[in-house]
Amino acid sequence: MAGITKKSIIDDLSIILTKFSETDDSRLDDDYLSYKIDDVRAVLITERYKENKEMDSSWLQDLGLVSFNKVNYADDSSVIGCDCPISKAFIPQVLSLSLGNGNQDLGLYNVLSSCGKTGYYPYELSKWRMLTTGTERSKFHYYSRVNNALYVNKVVDKLRILAVLRNPEDGFVKSSLPIASGSIVSGTVYIVKFGQVIYSGTTYQPNDTFTGTSATNFFTSTGLVYLYSEARAFIDTDPYPISADMSRQIVIEILTKEFQIEKQAVTDIINDSKDDANKQI
Repeated sequence: MAGITKKSIIDDLSIILTKFSETDDSRLDDDYLSYKIDDVRAVLITERYKENKEMDSSWLQDLGLVSFNKVNYADDSSVIGCDCPISKAFIPQVLSLSLGNGNQDLGLYNVLSSCGKTGYYPYELSKWRMLTTGTERSKFHYYSRVNNALYVNKVVDKLRILAVLRNPEDGFVKSSLPIASGSIVSGTVYIVKFGQVIYSGTTYQPNDTFTGTSATNFFTSTGLVYLYSEARAFIDTDPYPISADMSRQIVIEILTKEFQIEKQAVTDIINDSKDDANKQI
C-alpha cells in the first residue's frame, strides 16, 4: 500500500469497529486511536529491532538542522566540570534501540554536521572529563543524550539529525515542491513565486509571504506557492514512518488487544504487495 498515513490507519480501525456504520455519535475518539497507533508502532519497532538487529529506513525521520547553544557546568547541572567546549540542543523523544552492547541510543540514527561531512558518535557524558582541550580524544566528535537534551563536544550552531521518533508528529515534513491549492495548513508560512496568488481575499505578488489560516486551504493563482522554510508540521495525512506490513500489524494489535476482537475475525484491510505474494504461495 503506497502512501500509508495515520489517517488511513485510523479510518481502517473506525470502519472495522463500527462495522461500516460510523456516525457523528460514535464513541470512538480519533485522538485516542492516534495515541494508540504511535504507542503500538513504538513497541513493534523496538521488538523488531531487537529480533533482527536491522534498521528499517521507513522508520527514520529527518529533523533537519537543529540549533545548538554553548553551555558549561555553571549553567547546566548535567555537565560535569571539564575543560572542553560543549553545545546543547533539545530534540523530540527518541526510541531507545539497542544491540545489547550498552548503547541504548541507536534510535538516534545520525548526528551530522550541516554539510554531512562530519559525524558525531555516542560517548557517555559522565566520561567527558577525559575530553579536556589538547588531549587526543578531544579531537574526535562525540554526542550524549540525556532524555530530550542532546550534547556535543564542540561549539556548533546547527547539526543535522536523523532519528526514530517516539511520536512521529514531533517531526516535520521537508518539501521543495510547489504546494497545491487545497493543501494550505493553518499557521504555516508560504512564499509566492513566478506570478500572483490570491488567498483569503488578498492578492500576493512574487516573493510575498502569507500565513495559512483556518478560514480556507484553497488559493487561486498564476504563480506558484512554496513552503517558506521548506518545512512544515507533520500532519495525519502525511506518509506515516512505517512499512506496509507494520501498518497492518498495528491495526491487528489495536483491535485484538485494546478492543478484544478475535484475531481470526479481523479482515485483511491493508493491500500490500508482500502480503499478496504470501497469499500466492
